[in-house]
Amino acid sequence: MKEMNNKCRLLIFLAMLLNIALVAGCSDTFVVTKDGKSYFFGSNREGFYKMICESGDLDKILADTKLPQNIKDDLYKYNCTASQSRDKVKEIYSSMTPEQRRDLRLAFQLHGYDINLMAC
Repeated sequence: MKEMNNKCRLLIFLAMLLNIALVAGCSDTFVVTKDGKSYFFGSNREGFYKMICESGDLDKILADTKLPQNIKDDLYKYNCTASQSRDKVKEIYSSMTPEQRRDLRLAFQLHGYDINLMAC
């Protein structure tokens, strides 16, 4: 039990650091969590690919945004194709307006994802 509390405290601390980094203007993206699994948007990990690409979720999420088509296409390309690139996703995300970023995060939430929440 004590070990679990320490893990939760560590995850909460890491989430706080993430929020501080985002507020400070770091060019990272955001954390998406579903079914107890958390990844940075743009991650090149297999679990992230399965979660948003193989499931078809990213197509649905992007369709529910008001983002320009070229941004939607590039976000899909750099997350879900052989051109996958965390750096390109970060570059695109950092070039988006605050309203566009919020729109994207809200679309993730509409599809059952938690944003910047580290599950423990």
